[in-house]
Amino acid sequence: MKLEDLLQSLDVLELRGDPRIEIGEVVSHSSKAKRGSLFVAVKGTNVDGHDFIDEAVRRGATSIVSERIVPTLPPSVAQARVPDSREALGLIAANLHGFPARELVLMGITGTNGKTTTSYVLKSILEAAGMSVGIVGTIGYRWRDHVLEASNTTPDPLQLQAMMRQMRSDGITHLIMEVTSHALDQRRVAGCSFQVGVFTNLTRDHLDYHGTMEAYLAAKRRLFEEYLKSEGEGGLAVLNGDDPSSLELARSTKARTIFYGKGESCQLRVAGWKVTLRGSEMRIVGDGIDERIRSPLLGQPNVWNVLAACTVAWGLGIEPEMWQKGLDALSPVPGRMELVPGGERGGVLVLVDYAHTPDALERAFLTARSLAERRLIGVFGCGGDRDKGKRPLMAKAAATHCDLVVVTSDNPRSEPPMAIIQDIVEGFKGTSMARREPHEDGSAPAYTVIEDRAEAIKWAITRAMPGDVVLIAGKGHETYQIMGNKRVPFDDRIVARKALEERFG
Repeated sequence: MKLEDLLQSLDVLELRGDPRIEIGEVVSHSSKAKRGSLFVAVKGTNVDGHDFIDEAVRRGATSIVSERIVPTLPPSVAQARVPDSREALGLIAANLHGFPARELVLMGITGTNGKTTTSYVLKSILEAAGMSVGIVGTIGYRWRDHVLEASNTTPDPLQLQAMMRQMRSDGITHLIMEVTSHALDQRRVAGCSFQVGVFTNLTRDHLDYHGTMEAYLAAKRRLFEEYLKSEGEGGLAVLNGDDPSSLELARSTKARTIFYGKGESCQLRVAGWKVTLRGSEMRIVGDGIDERIRSPLLGQPNVWNVLAACTVAWGLGIEPEMWQKGLDALSPVPGRMELVPGGERGGVLVLVDYAHTPDALERAFLTARSLAERRLIGVFGCGGDRDKGKRPLMAKAAATHCDLVVVTSDNPRSEPPMAIIQDIVEGFKGTSMARREPHEDGSAPAYTVIEDRAEAIKWAITRAMPGDVVLIAGKGHETYQIMGNKRVPFDDRIVARKALEERFG
């Protein structure tokens, strides 16, 4: 394509050079530039792409899009100055692939917790109704026979737009996308127009990036304010009526708004529910709706995730019998209250969950507690290079609900694991939890520290008795630990299964 074609719909403040220059490919990393490339200089969290414009040109880039003109570049290099190169990258990627989002029913789900499970429930319901559905999110990017590992929950614009074009070519009509606050802040979904926007909740997370809860909410608001179609265009906002942040989102959008929750002001609400080891049963009521729904998903938080998905279906005119049909066909969502097989002989229930925020951890422990006949044993840590303020809060959540707790390593990244653990255990001060060494016996409630995550999981399962529940939290579906700049193979589910086999055979 020509540069001028890729710059369509962009706010170009200044253009130097030949706009009709042919572009071989678009890159945002200077190391990938080659002859004929268009290099888009993006300001990152730690690195500014503008500092690498000269390198991109040396590697062969013949066009530059950036937030400032570089006067020392050869006149043969075309330059376009834009107010926001992040947004420009998204629009250029959309232009490159012919705006595939316009050919898809695009559904964005944002919120601190519940995005992944809600997306999988919604996908199953839509497929039961005969639709061809793709999914982009934390666990991976999936459509038809394609299963791609997720580089980010919401991928970068070049990957996202190319993938949407491929989905459309493969006959996908509906795409469900988890849209993170980082992605919205970084304009990764520029060039996307969503028909449906879903908000699950807002609790403390990512303050290492956003700084304040107000900034965190402002990032999520972009989905409803900037990227969601208006009501006249068929736009639909599905908001958690039990979360006060939904009121601000409702004021920000021009889409038709539906609230879900348990309050009387919600158009679709849960009038009652029951959670067991076999899943949950709930009664969903609303305008002309009174349905009893069965779900295979464990735990009270999943009642709200199912309700969110059913509310989207309702808003799209999908009949309730399809809701149940979709739930009947639903496979377990990886790493979300996932049952680890092998404890049946010993009467021990082991669950793995992705909960890694104070609110999510508290809800996970509440669910696990409701399933425990005797004790609840928790295993968790916190990720390094992330919001340190949540670490003691997670310890307090554990102290409130658990009988025994093992504090361990999660994804330490560049931080010393024991420094992270020390931040966590500060939260046990003033609680009823006593510190004990791993080799010591003693009465509950108590916590211990085992840095090695595999040993921590094994310790918890070894001490579990019939009727106990062990909840391993924080990593869920992940198959690695991030230590320094390396990803080391590690899967909570595999480690737990091995420990159960060693104990019970």
